[in-house]
Amino acid sequence: MPIERQILLLEDDLIQTMLFRAAVDGVLGAVMNFTDVSDAFTIMQRSRIDLCVVDLGIFTHPGVFHEEGGNRFITQVRRDVSRTTPIIVATSGRKPESLIASFRAGADDYVLKDEGLNKVIDRIRIWISELPIQEHQLDAKRARILKFLENAQKNKLDLPE
Repeated sequence: MPIERQILLLEDDLIQTMLFRAAVDGVLGAVMNFTDVSDAFTIMQRSRIDLCVVDLGIFTHPGVFHEEGGNRFITQVRRDVSRTTPIIVATSGRKPESLIASFRAGADDYVLKDEGLNKVIDRIRIWISELPIQEHQLDAKRARILKFLENAQKNKLDLPE
C-alpha cells in the first residue's frame, strides 16, 4: 500500500484552491490548505509535510496581505523546520526578479499559474516520485534554476510561456 503524501497548499484564492483540491486530494496525496503564513507555518512545525505549493502574494496573518508573504513562509520553513521538504512556488508573474528572491529563500521549483493546473500536477508528481530527497540534491537543483533566473534577469527576459 503506497504512503499517502501530505501536501501543504498556501493559497488564498478560493477558486484555485478548490480546483487544486479536486485534482490532487486523494490522488497524489492529502491536501491541507492554508490562506496565511502563520497557520501554514504552525502546521509545518507540528506535522509531517512531504511537499509545499506556495503562492507568493499571500496573507502573513489573518487579514494582513503581503506581496512577499510566500517568501517569508519559505524562509521560515528553511530556517526553522525543514531543509529537504520540496517547495514549489506558484506565481502569475513572469519577471525573473520575482522568483529570484524565492529561490534565495529556499524554493525548489516554480510553476506559472497561467500554465494551468495540469502543469502544477505534473510537477507535484515528479517531486513525489523523487522523495525522499537529500539536501545536497535540492541545493544543486535550486542553484541551477537560480542561475537560469539570474541570466534571464541580466538579459532582461521574461520567463517563457
